[in-house]
Amino acid sequence: MQIILSPAKTIDINASSPQGINSLPDFNHEAKVLMSQLKSITQTELIGLMKLSEKLSSKVMDWHQKWACFKSIIEAQEAGAIPCGFAMQGPAFKFLDLATFKRSDIKYAQSHLLILSGLYGMLRPCDLMMPYRLEMGLRFKVDKDHTSLYSFWSKHLREPLSNKLIEHKSDIILNLASEEYSSVIKRTGINARIITCTFKEESTKGFKSISTFAKQARGAMARFAIQEKVSGEVGVKKLMSFNNLDYHYNTELSQPNNMIFTRFLNK
Repeated sequence: MQIILSPAKTIDINASSPQGINSLPDFNHEAKVLMSQLKSITQTELIGLMKLSEKLSSKVMDWHQKWACFKSIIEAQEAGAIPCGFAMQGPAFKFLDLATFKRSDIKYAQSHLLILSGLYGMLRPCDLMMPYRLEMGLRFKVDKDHTSLYSFWSKHLREPLSNKLIEHKSDIILNLASEEYSSVIKRTGINARIITCTFKEESTKGFKSISTFAKQARGAMARFAIQEKVSGEVGVKKLMSFNNLDYHYNTELSQPNNMIFTRFLNK
């Protein structure tokens, strides 16, 4: 089973991971092509494109001007590249909490968890990245053949993701990414069963998803799936037993490829 997760915007530039486990991104060349365009954008253009404050845009501009890709892990580490799964600090990653994983679980995550990225395409938890800001859903024309990041990355991700499934002897992708990011996988046309986990809050007014809570739950589910090493149809049934953060599998609302977990919101 291959797990996919959205990236986080908040990044700890001082993050580190256990020694001897870091890796380089698979799509450094493609990332370099995209970054060359980002580096050519003025601060005013960046503010308009990404809807950033002047203060944040200054930080992002600095990130992009310092950005580089590397041929070796040592070179990347010396330049201050950071392991993405440990560096990302959003709600999902706080509840995934890779820093508390056993080394064996980190190795499993390195093989079975992919973090989707507007710049790098997809990243493993220990891939060394440079800080950046480029969301998948941004209106960003790459070239005349690719008018969006979706069209650009859907072309590049199909084969390596298919190879991952072959490696795992599985046809199941566990989708814990937002619609913004999971859309790029669906656009690849990959021959796989994509199972999406949705988390909803129940109240007297019915069921609804609350963004921050859903992100927390996706991270917790990713942690659960990795530590339990879920695989195949048996693994799908195992996912149904997830009860972290008081969520429970909702049989009535769920469908075979859309697993819905609910909890009562006491408001």
